[in-house]
Amino acid sequence: MQQGRLPVPDLPGLLAFVRVAELGSFVRAAEALGLSKAAVSKQVSALERRLGARLLHRTTRRLSLTEAGQAYLRHAQSAFAEARAAEDAVAGTGGAVQGRLRVSVPMTFGVMHVAPYLGPFLAQHPQVDLDLQLDDRPTDLVMESQDLAIRLGRLDASSLVARSIAHSRVWLCASSAYLDRRGRPQRPDELGGHDCLHFSLAATGRTWELRQGEAVVRVALGARLDANSSLALKAAVLAGAGIARIPEFAIAQEIRDGRMERVLPQWQLSGLDVHAVMPERRYVPAKVRAFVAFLERCWQADPGWLGAGAHRA
Repeated sequence: MQQGRLPVPDLPGLLAFVRVAELGSFVRAAEALGLSKAAVSKQVSALERRLGARLLHRTTRRLSLTEAGQAYLRHAQSAFAEARAAEDAVAGTGGAVQGRLRVSVPMTFGVMHVAPYLGPFLAQHPQVDLDLQLDDRPTDLVMESQDLAIRLGRLDASSLVARSIAHSRVWLCASSAYLDRRGRPQRPDELGGHDCLHFSLAATGRTWELRQGEAVVRVALGARLDANSSLALKAAVLAGAGIARIPEFAIAQEIRDGRMERVLPQWQLSGLDVHAVMPERRYVPAKVRAFVAFLERCWQADPGWLGAGAHRA
């Protein structure tokens, strides 16, 4: 053995440190590992003594990583990702799709176009356990130990791996009762005289951009209602509250059956690409590949979602 080189890595200490760093708490790390807080603290302290470096700043109120801890965490997470990929690769040689699959999806899209297919997927893959997290705000896949996220629209630059797997158009819509009462806009500039409803998490902020050929019009909203849920906006539209910008996947059925009307249908709004987002790694686990492929097949066959298909215009 070379002088000064550490022997076999302290795997229990490494695991304890990673969970504490990811969860920000010795108590939560202990719960996740099925150990006592004292045992986790002892493992992390032993790891620090072994490395000869402090990895965590500990106070009575919070934990934070030292510079050495940040560097060690990056390497430790990479090691765990490689170990998990190795397990999945070996399992894959036997044709098995197995393990716990942690997936994050936006609330409305997840309720309408992911949750209905979970039963068939689990029946098809009995060795998979699924942990579905519904959240409209992007989560940190690495810090929250998630295998996959389904995200809509423009993605921020990151080291994550993303693939477009579907597309949804976006429409302005209102109820017939509202339009009968307030009139049907014929031009974008008429929207300023209407009650507009705003999705508060929209990347474009309080602006609607409409296009017709080469013409582009941006409408600044004085919204009567702000909501962080497309389901809430849809309910408000159906109740006659005003005009909203809502993805086709959320309102296709209501448009078809006449409970909603498209507003300014001759004008287009930017659509939403549906992305499968995964942590950066050389190998995508079989369980992730199986789930993404399964959703793609379901969406392409779903007559209730007119926007399905990655290359839909």
